[in-house]
Amino acid sequence: MTVLSNDQNKEYDSFSLIVKVRVIVPMLTHDSQNAHSEFDYLSDSSSKIQIGNIVKVSLANKITWGVVYGFKHETNIAHTKLKSIISISSVPPIKSFNLKFLERVSQYTMAPFGQVLRAMLCIQSAFKDDKSINYFSLSSSNKFETDKLSKSRKEIINWFQNNPIGTANAIIAETGVSKSTVNAMVKCGQLAKNLFSSIQNEDVQSKLLSLKKAMQSAKKLNLSSMQAEAALGINQQSDKFSVVLLDGVTGSGKTEVYFELVKKKILLGKQCLILLPEIALTSGWVNRFNKWFGFEPYIWHSGIKASKKKLIWRDVNAGFPGVVVGARSALFLPFANLGAIIIDEEHDTGYKQEEQFIYHARDMAILRAKYSQCPIVLATATPSLESWINKISGRYHHIKLTNRYGDATMPAIETINLIKYKPPSGKWISAPLISAIKNRLVSKHQVLLYLNRRGYAPLAICSDCGVKQSCQQCDSLLVTHKIKNQLRCHQCGVSRPFKNACQSCGQVETLQLIGPGVERLAEEVYSLFPGARVTILSSDILNNPIQIAKTIQSIEAGEVDIIIGTQMVAKGHHFPKLTCVAVIDGDLGLSGGDLRAGERTFQMLSQVAGRSGREKQAGSVYIQTAEPEHPAIVALKSRQRDEYLRLELEMRLTANMPPYRRLAAIIYTSLNEVALAAYVKKLIVFKPQFEEVDIYGPAPAPIYQIKKRYRMRFLINAPKSVNVQKIIRDWNASIRVPHNIKRQIDIDPYNFM
Repeated sequence: MTVLSNDQNKEYDSFSLIVKVRVIVPMLTHDSQNAHSEFDYLSDSSSKIQIGNIVKVSLANKITWGVVYGFKHETNIAHTKLKSIISISSVPPIKSFNLKFLERVSQYTMAPFGQVLRAMLCIQSAFKDDKSINYFSLSSSNKFETDKLSKSRKEIINWFQNNPIGTANAIIAETGVSKSTVNAMVKCGQLAKNLFSSIQNEDVQSKLLSLKKAMQSAKKLNLSSMQAEAALGINQQSDKFSVVLLDGVTGSGKTEVYFELVKKKILLGKQCLILLPEIALTSGWVNRFNKWFGFEPYIWHSGIKASKKKLIWRDVNAGFPGVVVGARSALFLPFANLGAIIIDEEHDTGYKQEEQFIYHARDMAILRAKYSQCPIVLATATPSLESWINKISGRYHHIKLTNRYGDATMPAIETINLIKYKPPSGKWISAPLISAIKNRLVSKHQVLLYLNRRGYAPLAICSDCGVKQSCQQCDSLLVTHKIKNQLRCHQCGVSRPFKNACQSCGQVETLQLIGPGVERLAEEVYSLFPGARVTILSSDILNNPIQIAKTIQSIEAGEVDIIIGTQMVAKGHHFPKLTCVAVIDGDLGLSGGDLRAGERTFQMLSQVAGRSGREKQAGSVYIQTAEPEHPAIVALKSRQRDEYLRLELEMRLTANMPPYRRLAAIIYTSLNEVALAAYVKKLIVFKPQFEEVDIYGPAPAPIYQIKKRYRMRFLINAPKSVNVQKIIRDWNASIRVPHNIKRQIDIDPYNFM
């Protein structure tokens, strides 16, 4: 890191250069350069500063980081008032196409640029020079007689036979000697002490050579003829920007198909990014990757230690070849040599970021591929309507895998009419399903019971006063979690110990728990099948990657008979012994007026059904439903996916909804309900009027209060050709947002709560 001297910080002569720096501090004004969080700083011309350099600067008397976006020689501000750049990071500059990508993301999502930049400059320790560390080795200039050495010194000499160098801590930990012994050996010349940087990166070519050797020694992919044809089709589009929709039934081997593209790019010395919708998928996926590639990918998600993320960030920014697999945040790593992007389960709503700044990782990944001029593959068994309509229009290349890999066949799907086969009161598993489960257990096969409800019961109601137990700071009901003995709000995360007492009337032993969650379903399973080995896959119970990986491994090893899971278990997993999948409530998610309710339910049911029978043994799927004639259920049972997508598109076209038009939501929130109502009332006066553009609201959000903040919404519905961002920007510029009100903009909203 180049640190400017005090003299350089104080001199403002003709050799000083004015540098335009964008900082990681969000600015909300849209009428000045600060919309880009951009400020002018001075830098001495001898510092060889470049566009893309990461720099440390002072802003409002606080130290922060930024990126150099340009230079100029004139400014309206006197040089004597400009601050100087404090230091320049020694890491390679961020590539220009990455900077352009960040700017476009900010423009599209309407998120403050500083907030988007922070997503890329997320590991600040990576920009700082590393402290040097003392490493020890046997002295080459000193020949000593080992017979005359003490036992401790002999231990150290022996240790160095297998370790050319080592830190004092490593030597002490592995030999049990004292630090004074190490220092004494250095003093008498028996050990040499050297100062090294704690980060010793190999060069790019050496890294590439090691990856090639690993791939040569790994197992060879044996693709079916259909997979090989699909891989060839993708490779034909791989030398430029292109979008490929890899559309394959569950179990068809889509992963191995896109692995062929990844191999090609690695051999060319490129970097690849593979996004997965959930951390839960990472463990099994990585095992498959290691099998076929022979080396570890970089893993990036919230559960990875900061020290590991620092190394990944640096390697990616330096252009080292390799593969990053991770959650949506991996999209913002500073790839210097990106060769391909894969979005696995492209339809998954988990790619929609709802916090900090709002974006859809799939859509921004396509933008990223365009700026990097590389191909992007969208892999799925149930395409999103957005991708499907792009396939129809010819914007996306469409590659299909219609059969499962090897001898596996698609499972038979049956519906169980809950009107006809209603379970007993307080029970949730019907008689036909109980019989099917018993048969599978006798055959030593695994059973998956799917219910997308966490906890024990979604509703607790007082039998005396009728009050539903609710969150004190949200308009949300509290969910009972029996395992942890809690009532928990799934909106804000607040919880309190479960005491059978009403929060309204105070009466005890009056709370009735209504409806099932996975914990309550497990209770029923234990009573029905007392000898079965049961596990629950839910984010409330398995809340870190290590726990998830261990549970997944136990299922794969056949150590579990019945799996009870939420959407965590619905996609991506391959359980060889799983031949029976049952959906406890197939109607859950079909109601509520959500624009995407039918599409989401069809996708989720298709994915969970796809876990059954992925090996030679045929699988079965049972869907308990009170609406067996619902189009989504009928299409799933009859395997008429394309027909269902056609019906959904017709409905959207008739309703003037996406993907034919664009939606944008503006949510205003405040702790002060009166101030919020007064402000949105003023906004109505300035509401723009455009032909074919509808602006609805203001209206209270369906969940009116979250974390004690009241919420009002506007919804804009416009043709895709309209610049909806400009409409919002001009409208909001007409009236300043008060300090006690926050504004959140969601372009292409998925959540209408």
